[in-house]
Amino acid sequence: MHTFSPFFKAFIFALLIIAKPTVYAAEAAVSTSATAAVSTIVMFPNEILQISDAPEIKSSILIADKSVRKLYFFESEETLTTPVSFEIDIGKNSGAKTKRNDKKTPEGIYLLQKKMTPPEIPFDQYGSLAFATDYPNVFDKFENKTGDGIWLHSVPDTVPLSRGSKGCVVLRNESIQKLSDQISLNKSHLIINSKTEWIDSDAHTLRKNKVINWLTNWKDTWQKQDLENYGKMYSDEFSAPNFNKKSWLMHKEKLKGIYKAITLDFSKPSIFHTKNQYLIKFVQNYTSDMHQDKGIKTLYLIEKGDDLLILREEWSSL
Repeated sequence: MHTFSPFFKAFIFALLIIAKPTVYAAEAAVSTSATAAVSTIVMFPNEILQISDAPEIKSSILIADKSVRKLYFFESEETLTTPVSFEIDIGKNSGAKTKRNDKKTPEGIYLLQKKMTPPEIPFDQYGSLAFATDYPNVFDKFENKTGDGIWLHSVPDTVPLSRGSKGCVVLRNESIQKLSDQISLNKSHLIINSKTEWIDSDAHTLRKNKVINWLTNWKDTWQKQDLENYGKMYSDEFSAPNFNKKSWLMHKEKLKGIYKAITLDFSKPSIFHTKNQYLIKFVQNYTSDMHQDKGIKTLYLIEKGDDLLILREEWSSL
């Protein structure tokens, strides 16, 4: 039988104490003592509270985390805790973009609207592929931010991902090609944050339910044509195409005198969130005794204290 010196035994024990399994970014290791079994708590991105299953709006979602310079790709709601990640480059200057030519990457919820390839874009600057975002979005315009041309694009392999961009989110050619077929134009969103906020299941459910309960209440007040409480759910700075808050409520008052009853049916909504901003998108079926339509409704909400208020409302026919 082999015997070991006390020093060797102590050395082996120290190695066992120090060794820990690798835990993915969306998990946290929890241990009550050095010898206790290591368990993991599954974490969810606070930026994605829910992804719709309605075919008209269902899509993949991307989160760019500026703090660790990673892009997380979420194919569906089932992958919220297990995203695929890619290395990225971001703006030369730190902080959130506020004005043209500040060389900062914006922070917010952006729609990927256009796909571009060479020769439309020069390969030496943008690589093999680029997607244009809708920066400045509704929230950016409300905050008087300026600039444009914020893209998700690639660069040639000879260009380091530490160079710093003019504000775009930058990937390797190989990485963006893997994403290319997974991005649906005018459906997929790119959420950019200074740091992705990973929260546990209970906190994620609590925040999601707060928004869903708010949406249910908004729907009920609209169906009941309870314009007093309906109006309280809109920001004083609210806008919709051709409307401000005052004219919007006057329009609803006019419809109340025409329609005897309203019935609304919503699909499962997509709910995205950064800071005090929420974007809710769903398929809406509207039926009254004199009119019927179906379309995609998008609500832009701001959080003030405990209240969620509609900053802008958009609808497109299906």
